[in-house]
Amino acid sequence: MSSRGNQRRGPNRNSEISQHGEELAIWKDIKDQLPSLVDMVNQSSANTAAQYEQDKLCAEKKKNGTLVFEDLDKFDQLARAGVKHNEATALALKDKIEKLKVLRAIAKHNEEAQEANTSRLGGQRKDPWDFNVDDSPMPSPNPSVSRRVGGGGGSSKGDRSDSVPPKIDRGTPAAKAGSVEPQPGPASNPIRTKQIFAKDDEVAFKPKPMGNEQTDWILGIVQEVRGEGKSRRYRVLDADFDENGNHHQKDFKTSASSMILIPKEGTVLPPLEEGKVVLALYPNTTTFYKAEVMGMDGSEKVNLKFEGEESSNTMQAVTRRHVVEFRA
Repeated sequence: MSSRGNQRRGPNRNSEISQHGEELAIWKDIKDQLPSLVDMVNQSSANTAAQYEQDKLCAEKKKNGTLVFEDLDKFDQLARAGVKHNEATALALKDKIEKLKVLRAIAKHNEEAQEANTSRLGGQRKDPWDFNVDDSPMPSPNPSVSRRVGGGGGSSKGDRSDSVPPKIDRGTPAAKAGSVEPQPGPASNPIRTKQIFAKDDEVAFKPKPMGNEQTDWILGIVQEVRGEGKSRRYRVLDADFDENGNHHQKDFKTSASSMILIPKEGTVLPPLEEGKVVLALYPNTTTFYKAEVMGMDGSEKVNLKFEGEESSNTMQAVTRRHVVEFRA
């Protein structure tokens, strides 16, 4: 579990090619070959510098009358190697330029196709974000199962070892999109108030899976809000960083049903009862995992046992605002 940040985010983060197709495949190929192209240019520059130094040496020796054949032969070898380096570098540059032209042509074709499709749809979909509410990436709830958050009011240690998350009746207030805590009121109330998110809100969100892959709840920041009512959609920036501390700058288009609001810093939140099943941000990662509350550590920390760590004595302390309602 200690390597969650390196191992469990990876498979889902490398699916960009399946999302963006040939464009991203070509761009990745260009980007991956850039370091070798830089090395070729550096070798060519080093060869030019060596030729200059050897030419200067030959000139000095000629002036002093000490020039020998080996000096001229070395200069000739450097010159021949320089020609080979420059030709190879020129070919590599030409290849990258041609791939960039292809990439631009594909992008232009896709833009024109999108514009044409928008024109055919007329006023039905004026914006690519304006998709139907049925397009929600969240699966439909199972109406035959009715459980409150925590799998029915406190699970035993045996139950916590089960890796299958409890199914939730999403008609209950505890499962409202964006709720942090269950709200008071009758659980059978069919009316569900939809959470409205704002720009710069911190959220847990679940990207729409591609194919048969499984996606985790991850930390994000709302970058843009579009539309009103049922057509409201959000652009969320993935808060993950690479090994060099650089932001991935990966964003997703999603809806409120795939998001849970993270309370702002300084918000006073109620304590969580022991045994409650929650989603929590695993320490030193940007991923949320299923966990069980073992108790409070003051008012700002929650002691948790994450799924998969039940057999050990390891407990993780997580900031209270990063512990939210459990949703599969």
